[in-house]
Amino acid sequence: MKRTERSGPAHRNAFLTGRLGIKGKLLIQLASLVVFIIALIWICQIALLYGFYRNYRSGQVHSAAEMILENIDHDDLEALADRLSAENEICMLMVDAEGEVILSIDHVRFCVLHHLPRRELTRLMARIPEDGKVLEEMSSVAPFRNENYHAEEFRGDVPEGQSGSGQSLLYARRVSFQDGSEGFLFINAQITPTATILRMLRRQFIYILLIVMIATAFIGYMMAYSVSQPIIETNREARALSRGEYSRPPHSGGYREIAELNDTLVQAAEDLKKVETLQRELIANISHDLRTPLTMIQGYAETMRDIPDEMNPENMQIIIDETHRLSSLVNEVLEFSRLRAGAIQIQPTEFDLTETVKTICQRVSAMTEKDGYRVVCLADAPCPVRGDSARIEQVVYNLLGNALTYTGEDRQVIMKEEAGEKKVRISISDSGKGIDPVELPYIWDRYYRTSESHRRAVIGTGLGLNICRSILESHQVPYGVDSTPGVGTTFWFELEKA
Repeated sequence: MKRTERSGPAHRNAFLTGRLGIKGKLLIQLASLVVFIIALIWICQIALLYGFYRNYRSGQVHSAAEMILENIDHDDLEALADRLSAENEICMLMVDAEGEVILSIDHVRFCVLHHLPRRELTRLMARIPEDGKVLEEMSSVAPFRNENYHAEEFRGDVPEGQSGSGQSLLYARRVSFQDGSEGFLFINAQITPTATILRMLRRQFIYILLIVMIATAFIGYMMAYSVSQPIIETNREARALSRGEYSRPPHSGGYREIAELNDTLVQAAEDLKKVETLQRELIANISHDLRTPLTMIQGYAETMRDIPDEMNPENMQIIIDETHRLSSLVNEVLEFSRLRAGAIQIQPTEFDLTETVKTICQRVSAMTEKDGYRVVCLADAPCPVRGDSARIEQVVYNLLGNALTYTGEDRQVIMKEEAGEKKVRISISDSGKGIDPVELPYIWDRYYRTSESHRRAVIGTGLGLNICRSILESHQVPYGVDSTPGVGTTFWFELEKA
C-alpha cells in the first residue's frame, strides 16, 4: 500500500490558520488575568466579608479587654472604657462577685449584655472558666422589630419587612482587683456588617467591574497591537528573504528583541546575496576549469583521429594529464561538499610531519619544474605530530597549489617548518601581489574568491582554501594568513607535537 502524507505550503497554511495569533493570545491572557482579579475581589469583598469582619471585630474586642485589664485599678477607668466603646462600637459591663455593677458602658443599639435578666447574667458568670481563659459566644439578634411595618403597603423600592438575624459576639472573663477581690468583665460587639456597608460594597464592585472591563479592552488592544504589529511587519518583509531581499519594517525598533531580530534578518539577507554571488562566481570558475581540459582532450583526440601521424606518446600524455586534472577537479568538488556536510570523520594518528612535507614538495616540484616553478622546502629535523595524516597532507598540497597559482614573476614558493616546545608551525609563502586587507578576512569563506581575475590553478582546482578551512577546524588547530600587498602572502597552520 502506498503511503501518502499531507505536506507543502497549502497544508501548513491550513494548520496555521487554526491557530491564534499573538494579538489574540495576548487579549485572552489579559482577559483571564482580569477575570481572576475580579473573582478575587468578589471573594474578598462579598463572599468572605463576614469572616474577615468577624475576625477583625474579635480582635478589636480582645484589644479593648487587654487595655481595660491593664488599667483596671485606675481612677478614670470609666473614661477609658467609654472611649474604647465609642471607638470600637462595643458595650462593656463589669460586675463584682455578687453581680453588682462596677462599670457599665452601652454604645451598641442591640446590646445583649444590657438586656440580660439578672438570673441569666448569674448563669453566665458561673460558666466563665476559673483558670483565666476567655469565654466567647455568638448569639443572634434581630436588627429590626416592628409588627406594624408591612413593605407591600408602601410604594417605591422600600426595604423588606423582615430582615435577617444579625450576629453578636459576647466576650467574658474573670478579673482581679487591687484589693484581692474578684469580678467579671463582659464585652459585647455586633459582628454582622450593616446593610448599608453591604449595599455600598456591592455597588462599588459593579463600578470596579465596569471600569476594569473598559480599561482591559482598551489597554489589551493597545498592548496586543504594539507587540504583534512589529512581528507582523517583520514576517511580511521576511517572505522576500529567500531572494536575498529584506528591508527594515517601520516599527522594528519598538522592542529590543524585535530590533535584534531585524538586524539578524538584514545581515542574513546580505549574507544570502553574498553567498549567491559567490556561488555564481564559483560555478563560472569551475565551468572554466572544466571546459579547458575537456576542450584540450576533444581537440587532441580529434587531431589524432584525423591525422594518424599525430597519434604519438606526447599527445597521448597531454590527454592523460588533462584527464587527471579533470578527475582531480571533480574529486575536489565532491570532497569539499562532503567536508562541509560533515560526512568525513577525522582519524588522528601519529606521523612524521617533516617527512610528509618533504614528500609533497618533491612531488609538486616534479610536476611544476618544467613550467619554471620552484618550491623551496625548509624542513630538516624529524617532527612527530598527531593528526589525520591524509587530511594534513591534503591541506599542505592545497596551500602549496594556491601559492604556486598566485606567486610572483620569480615563480618561487617557500615552505617552512618551525618547531616550538609544544607545537609545530607550517607556513607557505609566495611572492605575489598579496591580498587586499579589505578582502583578507573573507578569503576562508565558502565560495569566496578575491577580486583578482580568475586564473587557472597550477595544481589543484582553486577550492583548496575552503577545504583547508574545514580540515583544520575539524582538527581544532589554529590557522591563518598574513599578506602584504606587493610583497606576498603567507598561509600557516599549527599542529600539536606528539
